[in-house]
Amino acid sequence: YLDEQGNTLKGSVSEKIFIDVNGKKNGMIIRGKNENNPVLLFISGGPGVPQYWLNEYYDNALEDYFTVCWWDYYGEGLSYDSDIEKSEITLERLEKDAVTVTEYLKKRFSKEKVYLMAHSGGTPLGVMLAKDYPALYYCYFSMGQVVHHEYDRYTYGYRFMTDIFEKNGNKKAMQKMNSLVTVSQDGSVTPNAPDTIHAKWESVLLEAGCATTREMRSDARDIFFPQMNAKCYTFKEKINYWRGKGLCSNSPYHQFKIDSYEKINFEIPVYFFNGYYDYTCPTPMVETFYQNISAPDKDIYIFEDSAHSPLWEENDKMLSIMREKVKEESN
Repeated sequence: YLDEQGNTLKGSVSEKIFIDVNGKKNGMIIRGKNENNPVLLFISGGPGVPQYWLNEYYDNALEDYFTVCWWDYYGEGLSYDSDIEKSEITLERLEKDAVTVTEYLKKRFSKEKVYLMAHSGGTPLGVMLAKDYPALYYCYFSMGQVVHHEYDRYTYGYRFMTDIFEKNGNKKAMQKMNSLVTVSQDGSVTPNAPDTIHAKWESVLLEAGCATTREMRSDARDIFFPQMNAKCYTFKEKINYWRGKGLCSNSPYHQFKIDSYEKINFEIPVYFFNGYYDYTCPTPMVETFYQNISAPDKDIYIFEDSAHSPLWEENDKMLSIMREKVKEESN
């Protein structure tokens, strides 16, 4: 970080580092304009898809108000290693590693606790950390919370996207969506090929503006190529990024599910951020989960102009809420 005169901003931190986490090298990017700000541990989505590079393409002032640790957990991104077996990437291991990283952050920045935030594929881990280790975190910020219940994801998505395609006259996308599922008389939707629908359903989400962001229409054009051009990674790290995605996508952690009707008692505040157009992790399912949990304080915020990534799509609005929650905690 530089000041207006081009000098290093005093008290700022901006580094890519590798530390030992329970005997294995983990990479992370730590950035913030003032190291005295609250510390936030960010757990990426996917699983296995670190999101720091998005900051090169979207405005994100998160680091103005927090010292952010963009941690790449075991097997993903900066922490990928060709010797890692997919069977090693379990919820239990990632929980243990996250605790070690949290203790490192607490000690390094002299904090009693840190703030916890997770996105999409990182949210099952975020939920378990918030539930199992309340003494480490002030609160849990969840963006695009992943929950499951039978085929609800497809039922909610089908209804929402049908309305979009009918309004914009996209008959081709409508036909493709109909080819992937069967609609019952009660309106519930079942995938015709549950094991192979994922990438095809993603393409329908992109057509509807219901995927990573409202504006994205192609994972290749809007994710792969921008990531490969990102300045924050070396060429080898960019290749390892995609290797890590493949590894984590086939791991036991990816098989861990939280049911949207599961009743969980949290000892710390929990806040959910979801885009109105998010049907990667359908907002109605997150609302159901929100209703079923208990916490000292909880809230859910729906961002009307966002899909799956309100932190990057409606940055000012989301940060305003987060800052208010930090202010409440400090009082």
